[in-house]
Amino acid sequence: MQRHAVQMDIAIGRAAAVAVAIETIVFGLSLVLGLVVRSNLGPKIGYVVCILLAASVVVMMAAVYLRTPAELRILGLLALVAAILYAPFCIGNYFLQISIVAANPLDHPTEVMKLLAFVPGSPTFALDMLGYAFLCLSTLAAAFILSDPRDKALRILCFVHGALAVPTIAAPIVSGILRSSGSQANDAGSWILLFWCALFTPIAILFAGWFRRYMGGLK
Repeated sequence: MQRHAVQMDIAIGRAAAVAVAIETIVFGLSLVLGLVVRSNLGPKIGYVVCILLAASVVVMMAAVYLRTPAELRILGLLALVAAILYAPFCIGNYFLQISIVAANPLDHPTEVMKLLAFVPGSPTFALDMLGYAFLCLSTLAAAFILSDPRDKALRILCFVHGALAVPTIAAPIVSGILRSSGSQANDAGSWILLFWCALFTPIAILFAGWFRRYMGGLK
């Protein structure tokens, strides 16, 4: 029975890691769509995908926590707690963009909608960056769990991603850099997010491999 439970933990964790990788790639493609086509469809796709991404990350980190050795369990718990803190900030923001900002069902004045719009300098941007700072801290905690030499690449990537917590927290403070002279968001933010996708995708793929190797050890 216990072996079956462990196998289920690993299978769910691996599936979540694969989902995170796919969702991150699709998010990157939505950024490219916005940069190349200049279509509003790109951001909308990105919002939907990032809602799913946040949920997948929480499931992945829950599985990581369950498979963390007892002596490192506090680090696995911190990785999970940080992921749980990240999710509501980002899910709430993106759902707000889809349901309220895009549709404006109550016909709020433009000035009101500008306060809710997800652009650098807005309250929703600040909350989103706070959420992603917790995601960075989640991978930072997870990095200390990965003591196997075979996990060296994943460990390094988790440390690098964890270090991004500092500029992520600073982003709302220096958000003027991400805006053009006309107070509109420029392309800098999209290019930064593409870099993030290039960093986070291999983290998810390597975590999927980590779960697969763990499953192989049970056979």
